[in-house]
Amino acid sequence: MTEKVTVKQAGQLPMPLIYLASPEELAQWYVSQLEWALEQGERELTMSCFTTESLGFPTARAAAAVLKAVMDVLYDHPEVESLTVLCAGEEAYRAYSLHWNMWYAPYKPHHSHDEDL
Repeated sequence: MTEKVTVKQAGQLPMPLIYLASPEELAQWYVSQLEWALEQGERELTMSCFTTESLGFPTARAAAAVLKAVMDVLYDHPEVESLTVLCAGEEAYRAYSLHWNMWYAPYKPHHSHDEDL
């Protein structure tokens, strides 16, 4: 299932005009969007992620909650062909790709180590 997911950095994306008080509420919002797309017959899904400090919680916490909820949707819907997670800007991309690589990526990226540390 994880091989169907791609996390990408994007430039400016329009942020939805929503107010959610917690990472869990944000995750449920994403789940509702994905389930709606599935009901419409879509099988190649896309979602846009943003920094969440303006909502009052860290982007890293949002990334963890959102990715867990999204993976639950994918496991419940094997008909999904792909999911692209577009991250608006560097900070969102770092948070989402870190959590993706740590918990879900089928292959862990190679990390170089400085010999001078």
